[in-house]
Amino acid sequence: MAIRKSKINIDTEERSDFDNMMNDVENEVEEQQAEDGLVNRVPELKQLSEDIDKATNTFINAALELESAIQQYQRAEAKLGGAVTTISKKVDTINQHIDKVLENAPTKLKVAVNVNDADWQKIQELFAKERQWMTAQMQTHIREVNSMLADERKKVRERYKEYDGCYLGHYAQWFFWFFFTFGIFVVAGGIAMIVAQNCSK
Repeated sequence: MAIRKSKINIDTEERSDFDNMMNDVENEVEEQQAEDGLVNRVPELKQLSEDIDKATNTFINAALELESAIQQYQRAEAKLGGAVTTISKKVDTINQHIDKVLENAPTKLKVAVNVNDADWQKIQELFAKERQWMTAQMQTHIREVNSMLADERKKVRERYKEYDGCYLGHYAQWFFWFFFTFGIFVVAGGIAMIVAQNCSK
């Protein structure tokens, strides 16, 4: 029995030593695998580090640009405020000058025209004569136009024969004058549109 116990103890010690060796080997293998994994991931880690550096630089540049933009905006705002103040002062000065001119206008803009009665009578007579002359000229032109139209109507009636109980020349004359007037208005409207377009440009 003693021999068996000693043999069992020896086997147990050998097994524990073997287990320890196996554990050491497994640990070494895991460490080696971990080291190999780290070695394999070195390029990836380098790329990650470069990306982090680029992102950091980009963020820093963006922050600097933002700060510069804020400073420029503040300077522009200050200039704008100064310009507004200057313009408002000039407007106030202009308004003051206008007020002074308006205050002094009733006394400085008085104009007196003295006309003798005889001269005034002559002026009235000249205006009356001018009015009469213009009225006479207009009446003369109207009579001449009416006479021309009457003569033309007679000529047209004599030129065309009677057709269907009415004078064809009479209707042809009105037809001609209608389209003649319409054509004049169309041409005048076209010219007015062209002039308006050129003026708007």
